[in-house]
Amino acid sequence: MTLPVVIIAAGVASRLRPYSEEIPKCLMELEPDVTILDFILSRLEDANPPRIFIVTRPQFRRVLEEKLKGKADLVETDKEKFGNLYSVSLALKGLDADSFLILMSDHIYEKAVVEEVLSSGSKAAFTVCLDRKPSRTEAEEGLKIVLNEQGVAYVDKEALPRHGIDTGVILCREKSRKYIERAIEQFGPSATIADALKLASVDNEVDYVDVTGRLWKDIDTPDDLIKGREVYWQILRKEKENEGGLISRYLIKPISTRISISIYRSLDAEPLAITLVSLILALSAGFLLMIRRPLWGGLIIGLVSLIGEVGNELVSLCNGRASWRLHISSLLDRFSDIAIVGGFSMPLLSVGDSSIFVFTILATSNIILVSYTAQILNSIGIKARNLRNIPATRDVLLFVVFITSLISLPLYGLYYLSIVPIFYISYSIILALRSRREKAKPKKFKNLPKPEIVIERGEVGRKIESLVSNSLKLALSLIFLHMTTPVVSDITLISLDDLVLKSDHLLSFLSLAISIYFGYRILMALKFLIDVVTKRLVLVLRISEFTLRHILIDSLYILLAVVLWIYLPPQLKLVPYIGESLARLGALAIFVFFILILYDMAKILYKTFGDLYRRMIEKITEKIHESMKASENV
Repeated sequence: MTLPVVIIAAGVASRLRPYSEEIPKCLMELEPDVTILDFILSRLEDANPPRIFIVTRPQFRRVLEEKLKGKADLVETDKEKFGNLYSVSLALKGLDADSFLILMSDHIYEKAVVEEVLSSGSKAAFTVCLDRKPSRTEAEEGLKIVLNEQGVAYVDKEALPRHGIDTGVILCREKSRKYIERAIEQFGPSATIADALKLASVDNEVDYVDVTGRLWKDIDTPDDLIKGREVYWQILRKEKENEGGLISRYLIKPISTRISISIYRSLDAEPLAITLVSLILALSAGFLLMIRRPLWGGLIIGLVSLIGEVGNELVSLCNGRASWRLHISSLLDRFSDIAIVGGFSMPLLSVGDSSIFVFTILATSNIILVSYTAQILNSIGIKARNLRNIPATRDVLLFVVFITSLISLPLYGLYYLSIVPIFYISYSIILALRSRREKAKPKKFKNLPKPEIVIERGEVGRKIESLVSNSLKLALSLIFLHMTTPVVSDITLISLDDLVLKSDHLLSFLSLAISIYFGYRILMALKFLIDVVTKRLVLVLRISEFTLRHILIDSLYILLAVVLWIYLPPQLKLVPYIGESLARLGALAIFVFFILILYDMAKILYKTFGDLYRRMIEKITEKIHESMKASENV
């Protein structure tokens, strides 16, 4: 879906003075030689817009012309004071398309934000991008989106951030022009995009795509610019992490992206040198596998996967997808693949089985074809997200070689490399054929549960009653079981050879089953009451309902993990024969669950209240400095 793009860059950036007096905000740098505008334009590479209009003030025209070199059409404003909708209306005079995309020149965001709004199948006049979990500062300053069962009920800067805020990426369709014109007529040049959205929301002509969890940042102040430069690197790292197959995304890239971005930021390293190191290691691994040193060969293959990813990421960071380095890096990776598969297969060929020779040829061909299949699909514009979930991408195949070498079962690894990639390649052919006739399918509109807001006292009462009654039932049931234990304990129910089932085992199972049954009902009642409390606390804390619910539910899960830690392992120990192992496994699972929830809660708290925390530290620092100066004067 290729649409023209209107980028609004006509603000005076008063809160960035004195930095904005000589240079427009959009030309401030996120890293040396990469401006905010450069980054925004890079988000549009895959969208391939036919035209880009940038609305700016006359005094910034020349510097933007020198920067853009014809990449976009510049539209000058003709007034000193005006709203951002007036900027859009100026661009629309030279735009003959029915639909277009509006971007803010001071917002940075992941490519996925643009991709998701462009893939919306809605027919509404406007589609906005909704972040349900903004930070408190973003929620205060952003355009609030209020939802109902039909979609967007209204938008307003002054509304409570109950459902979230707009991220500054707006898809406009043919009917949007009518609301833009009405807003200009009603409010004059001071009209804002929010005014047009308000008018359209009355007619249910505003919908949204949910981009919660996507990284983005609105840059308005010097502090925002500092934070934006941090978010910029986070975006680059996250986008790199989302590339590749299953093993790459979840095991390799969380490490490799941190290494590659650190090298890129602090060292003047040649990316191809890193890839060359990967090739040398691959040749070494192939040799070790060939001379039957699978342990060392397998370990080096793990390094090849990591260092190879670092090299590829550096090439992409330095030169982008169209560089000569990318071509050479890809060729070096293919030589690495051949060396590894060749060394991996050589000991098996010595067996003399002709089928091994066939499997070796298949495995070598497959690991090369898989990589080029992905590249070809990307070059013809086919987004193969589902394809990379098939466990046959390069990272997965190298991981299979790594594991089967470590456990000395290379034959099974060879079978995997020979057979599984065939499904990957076959599915890629289906995708290519389907792309000829596939039309954009309307995306199912995501309504909120009905009714959305109104909670009757009767329902709240029923949930409180459920919470109390189920808590009492759980307590009474456990007390009853505990009191009957001395009476019926140590009675043998079944005795078959080595299998002995006693009444204690049955009581333990009943206790666990009762706890799970009533515990689940208590948990559901608590989650409902959290929703009720959330709607009230929004008024006090001024953050979105979804953020607050996230924090409260994490708190509930942390409490649940503590209860399980105390209660579950002792019960699992009573299971015959495997009780000790089950108790250890259960304790480990609860511990991992607790750590993950704690990390998630810390992350959402920092994202939401991080700005307030920093302001508090600054105020404390100022007070200390003032007291030190006062003591010096004395």
